[in-house]
Amino acid sequence: MWAWIAFLGGTSALLLWMSYAQPFPEISGRWAWLMLGLTGVLALGMSSPRATSTQLPAILSGLMGGIGVTIGAFHDRRKKDVILAPFAGMWFVAATISALANGWSSYNTTEQWVGFLLATIVILLEVFLFWKGLIIGIQGISWSQAALRQLDRGLIEGDRGAISMFEKSWSVDDSWLDAMSHAALIQIHEYCGNVAAATKHSEMLERLGGMDTVDKAWLTKIESCLKGLSKPIIESE
Repeated sequence: MWAWIAFLGGTSALLLWMSYAQPFPEISGRWAWLMLGLTGVLALGMSSPRATSTQLPAILSGLMGGIGVTIGAFHDRRKKDVILAPFAGMWFVAATISALANGWSSYNTTEQWVGFLLATIVILLEVFLFWKGLIIGIQGISWSQAALRQLDRGLIEGDRGAISMFEKSWSVDDSWLDAMSHAALIQIHEYCGNVAAATKHSEMLERLGGMDTVDKAWLTKIESCLKGLSKPIIESE
């Protein structure tokens, strides 16, 4: 039981810590807090007068892991989160291996081969989730989406501000995303009175074809967000 509590609590705490590096930290952050809460309930159950089932942590891990992988894959497809699915996959894999290990001695040869193949499949799927989420990492368009949200909220400067996020929204393969980011930064810096920074991004945008290569709807959206602000707002967290 305590090994399960340490595993679930440790991975949930790590997920919470890593969520702050995401463009949309609330997605994985909420799941991390939920899992930390459930782990805390399990820990309290250990000191309860009534014995807690030894299978409960594995059942909880498998249930939350399966749901988490599904929701994480959905957000990954929307390019809003890349770490929930890998972490939830760890919980699901641990529950699967635990269930197979507990009944292994009672399986016949055929059932053991089926169990071995099942374990191999879930481990390979978890490797794929880690490769896609933590090796490939966050795409530039995700930072662009988050930057636009922050700008719409009026959060311009700071570590979680629109400027910082637009400066991360680059792509080696998609020059149009680079052009959109430079165009947005030009407008934002001009609004803030940062002439030198606006000039720098103007020069970089010219190398990509100039302002004419940027969708007019994008420029209009950035302009409308800035018009709704009374002054730049800083978010340091």
